Amino acid sequence: MPATPLPRALRTGLLVAAVVLAVNLLAAALIGIGVGDADMLNLVRTVLMWLLLPPIAIALALLGALRHPVGRWHLAAVILCGLGDGFGATTGMTIVLLGLFLLGHIAYLFALWPTRKRSLAWNPAAIGYAIVALIAGILIAVNAGMLAIPVLLYSLVLAAVAAFAAIDTAGLLGGLLFLASDLVLGIGLFVIDIPDPLRTFCVLIPYVGAQALLAVSLQQRLGLGAPESTAPLPSTANRATSGYYRIE
Repeated sequence: MPATPLPRALRTGLLVAAVVLAVNLLAAALIGIGVGDADMLNLVRTVLMWLLLPPIAIALALLGALRHPVGRWHLAAVILCGLGDGFGATTGMTIVLLGLFLLGHIAYLFALWPTRKRSLAWNPAAIGYAIVALIAGILIAVNAGMLAIPVLLYSLVLAAVAAFAAIDTAGLLGGLLFLASDLVLGIGLFVIDIPDPLRTFCVLIPYVGAQALLAVSLQQRLGLGAPESTAPLPSTANRATSGYYRIE
């Protein structure tokens, strides 16, 4: 999928995130089948929710993402989503989870705005994203009570992130997984009662996969970790605020 091999730092970060995810899923499965101390396993899961995204954020920072405005916005988005994971699991408050995730998605939009004309957001396919967001958002919002308006807004912002992320294959798949993960989460929170272990699998696997793919897309677009001798030099026609991608 990536145009060039992934740098070791990013491979390591993705591997660590995958291990944290696997242990979290194992704990959820044990709770679901009634094996082990449920309270202890839930504590382990809560701690692990704080650890899901830091490996990815640290890897991107080590590769130099903070040197680029787009990279800084992307890292801000990952951190906000990670705080949503942690505080959401710790407090159990849906508004905390949604609020931090909404801020994270807005940060993703800022990160993806410079490449908007290369994405499906500048394409008739954007209509499809909007329709999915409206249908799912209304379905969830009518069952969300006082959170109806925030939920609908969240759905639209989420669809926008998915469309703007569709710049390359990794971004396209990452955006779709993000959309699927959060919509399943919303349906489980407000529409139908999904058993917690099953919801964990249905939400966390596409969620972590989405974060990983968006990180890969960012690394490829900015050439993070590429040797200077082989890194592509920006041409005059393609040079913009950052010299690593075409803006117009």
